[in-house]
Amino acid sequence: MTGPLLAEAHRLAAAGRAADALSLYDRVLAQDPGAADAANNAGVLLRQQGAQAAALRRYRQAIAAVPEHADASWNLGRLLLDQGEVDEAFLHLHRAAALRPGWERWHGLGRACQARGDLAGAEAAYREALAVKPYAVETLNNLGTTLQAAGRLDAALPLLDHAIALAPDHANLRYNRSLLLMLMGRWAAGWSEHEWRWRAPGFLSPRRRFDSPVWDGDPMDGTLLLHWEQGLGDTIQFLRYIQAARRRVGRLVLEVQRPLLPLLHNLPGADLVLPTGTSLPPHAAHAPLLSMPHLLDDPTPSPAQQYLFAEPERAARWATRLQGEAPLIGLVWAGNPCHSNDRNRSVPLGLLAPLLKRDDLRWVSLQVGPRAADITSTGFGSRLVDLAPTLTDFAETTAALAQLDMLVAVDTAVAHLAGALGLPCWLLLPFAPDWRWGQQGESCAWYESLRLWRQPAPGNWASVVAEIAERLPGR
Repeated sequence: MTGPLLAEAHRLAAAGRAADALSLYDRVLAQDPGAADAANNAGVLLRQQGAQAAALRRYRQAIAAVPEHADASWNLGRLLLDQGEVDEAFLHLHRAAALRPGWERWHGLGRACQARGDLAGAEAAYREALAVKPYAVETLNNLGTTLQAAGRLDAALPLLDHAIALAPDHANLRYNRSLLLMLMGRWAAGWSEHEWRWRAPGFLSPRRRFDSPVWDGDPMDGTLLLHWEQGLGDTIQFLRYIQAARRRVGRLVLEVQRPLLPLLHNLPGADLVLPTGTSLPPHAAHAPLLSMPHLLDDPTPSPAQQYLFAEPERAARWATRLQGEAPLIGLVWAGNPCHSNDRNRSVPLGLLAPLLKRDDLRWVSLQVGPRAADITSTGFGSRLVDLAPTLTDFAETTAALAQLDMLVAVDTAVAHLAGALGLPCWLLLPFAPDWRWGQQGESCAWYESLRLWRQPAPGNWASVVAEIAERLPGR
């Protein structure tokens, strides 16, 4: 009889004696492998101890014994979702919500749908959750971001506003609202709200700590340290504010990511440019680059012309290497694979075949990283020259870009670099674009030379590529 052992294991678990409880659950399961409650509860304790693989085995054991075990389905689904196994997680969380509906279960199902890109399913699940718990701040937030991803910005904003009224100091809410406001073109309110990013657990760029105070934007005689945050593209984009900041301070020191240093070592407006990880000189105040529009009271962007330049010697070498008669077009089809939205903003190279069929054009790849191998795997090596092995830093990439007639790229740092160089660039955007590109239109608020090509529906790259193929120069 395992009943008394199981009851004692439950008592020990409730008392916080996890090791003793696990020992008894193991004894129960040794005698009766189909004891679903013992397997599920053991899984809970194992996960609390960080033994994720062992927890998964126990949850699966519980469901194998009792397929309709609501708690095991819930626990297994949540763990799989946290591990990024979103499709299987959805199946278990869907079962858990059907077997034992409630706010928590509907909210969890909504998260799984959202992670899979099933926006309609996410909306339905979150609305079920709000029907049970109308003032659930996290659900209001998630439903708002779901509607934003669906392009329904005017429906998303009231949800975030309502959530913030319930929880004014909820940093993730405020940060999400800032991105939505900027996507809507409400720049002044967006930049102000964007200062909440440092307190938001979901914001991945760590806040820097210095002995100096944060700059308030007022004129001062001392040295200002401006430092990078977020990605390489963000740094390139916000370099446009360097000279305006320099006019307000006695001296300006700029800290950038190390790959950018060869390009920016003599940047106009910066008295000194240093790579991250080096010792910083004394400074009277500091500020992050993406706070410049807010601190300089310059919230509304205007399309910039060229503000970065290739080094003449490097450019001359690339001009010799890439000389030819047909128009020369660069291609970048994938961004950082670690980016949270990479699966939406990167394009499978095979889908770009209609572009590469144009034999009156010369194509070169500026794709770096693991996706550069797509050239070989797709068999495009005869039509697409791979420049990646010689793109050793951003100064080299800049010199190569300066030789092109045009760049076709997804949302990645090279597109920002093209814009900063004034190079014509056709930017391929997913249906739900990043905040900086706006929701509609072909023109770019940040770069004069960029033309924006938008998916008409989530995942629909084929129609974008077909239209671009018809509009390419050369014929």
